[in-house]
Amino acid sequence: RALTMSDPEVTPPRPPLPPFDAETALAKVKAAEAAWNRKDVDAIAASYSEDSEWRNRAEFCRGREQVKDFLRRKWDKELDYVLRKYLWAFHANRIAVCFEYEYRDPEGQWFRAYGNENWEFDALGYMRKRIASINEAPIQESERRISVPPEQEVTHNSWITEQGLSESLGVEFPLAAGHAATY
Repeated sequence: RALTMSDPEVTPPRPPLPPFDAETALAKVKAAEAAWNRKDVDAIAASYSEDSEWRNRAEFCRGREQVKDFLRRKWDKELDYVLRKYLWAFHANRIAVCFEYEYRDPEGQWFRAYGNENWEFDALGYMRKRIASINEAPIQESERRISVPPEQEVTHNSWITEQGLSESLGVEFPLAAGHAATY
């Protein structure tokens, strides 16, 4: 018998599907940013293929359950976490992202992290590879740029948006002219 999308043996597609264009690549980036900012472990893991492979700094994960374990450990240590992701490039079934996030540790020290991710998707739109390189530095609470208390207004999104570029994509494109004051 032929399988249909309602059969449990078939994985439903997760649009947008590759090959990506600027609009669909940006949609994937924004969806990822939103899920990570909600710290929704199940939603994040569901966006990866069952056999997905991760490298996050020096840690390696395989499959959704290891991704969930990783994220729970991460957010036990990274409190008040807020993330911004920026589309860097895309081609066929791949997307490259620059990101930055801020958090505080359980002792109250604030950090800002910057990094790059390379994503590869399967034909159904699930991420099957995520390779993340991340650097971070301690900051003072007064130096926070992207995570401010709810009653305060964000005066600028981040140093990444200050860089300009890639206006034809309608997205911010980072890394021009390097500003030492941002580190």
